[in-house]
Amino acid sequence: MTETHKDRFEKLWADFITLVKGKLMSTAGKQTLTTPLANLVLRDAASTWTTQYEVGGRWLMKLMEEDTAKSGLVNDVLNDMKFTEVNAGRPLPSFCDFAIPMVGAGAGFGVAEMMNFGRVAQIASVAVPAILLVPAVNSFRKSQVDKLREKTISMYVEQLDKYKNSIISILS
Repeated sequence: MTETHKDRFEKLWADFITLVKGKLMSTAGKQTLTTPLANLVLRDAASTWTTQYEVGGRWLMKLMEEDTAKSGLVNDVLNDMKFTEVNAGRPLPSFCDFAIPMVGAGAGFGVAEMMNFGRVAQIASVAVPAILLVPAVNSFRKSQVDKLREKTISMYVEQLDKYKNSIISILS
C-alpha cells in the first residue's frame, strides 16, 4: 500500500508540532513569551517546509512535481501561519513575595499581643510566620509561572490545528 501525500503530511505535521513546541519551550525558558516572539519562533520552524534540506521541504517539492495547484495552496497556508494573542492568566504579582510574609508576621504579632506572650514568644510569633512564608510564596509563584508558561505554549500550539485541517482538506 502506497503512502498518500495526506498520510505523509500528517506524519510530518506531528514532527513539526514537536519542533514548534520545543522551540517555544526553549524560548520561554530564556525570556517572556510574547505573541510577536512566538510568531518569530513559528516562522523559524515553518522554514522547514520551504527548504529542500528538510524532510518537510522535500515532501512539498514532491507534491509540487505531482500537483502544482495543490502544492501552491499548501504553500500559501504554510506561509500564512501565525499565532494570535493568547491570555493564559497572570501569576501572583511580585510584590506578594514580601506582602504575604509581612501579613503573616503581622498576624503573628496580633496573636502574641492578644495572648500576652512574653518578649521571646512575641518575637518568635512574628519571625516564624515571616520566615516560613517567604520560601512558600516564592515556590508557589514559581510553580504558577511555570504552569502559565505551559498553558500559554499549549494555547499557541492548539492554534496550529486550523492550518493542519486546511492542508488536509486541500490534500483530500
